[in-house]
Amino acid sequence: MTAVAQPDAVGLVVAYLRAQHHLSDATLVTSRPASPTSDPPVLLVEAVGEPVRSRLPWARQVRWRIGLQVWAAADRAEAVVYGALTALLAARGVRLPEGGRIVRVDPAAQPVEVPDRNAGADVRRVVATVDVLVSY
Repeated sequence: MTAVAQPDAVGLVVAYLRAQHHLSDATLVTSRPASPTSDPPVLLVEAVGEPVRSRLPWARQVRWRIGLQVWAAADRAEAVVYGALTALLAARGVRLPEGGRIVRVDPAAQPVEVPDRNAGADVRRVVATVDVLVSY
């Protein structure tokens, strides 16, 4: 039996969010910026913890906890994070050309504003988490 390559959920989520027109003004990153700015808004997508795999040999789905962090001006931060969450919740069944399919997305927590001392005075940071079920 050969092992099937599993898609990286962060890569799938970033590819999907990059295709969203309403998020085109945000910079999508997968590592924390050294000094986040408010213009343009920065949207960080990262895995939180290890993926959860089924022990059943025929199960080809993996559950990932994905963290979303947005640094933006006070009037834009919540709009960007809610735009990303709305897009992800609509992503059920999306198959991406890179391989893998987003089966389901469930919000794990409400977006929360978290202070960031590395950000400028006019920059707000909003954090949210989602559970993403990916098939391969």
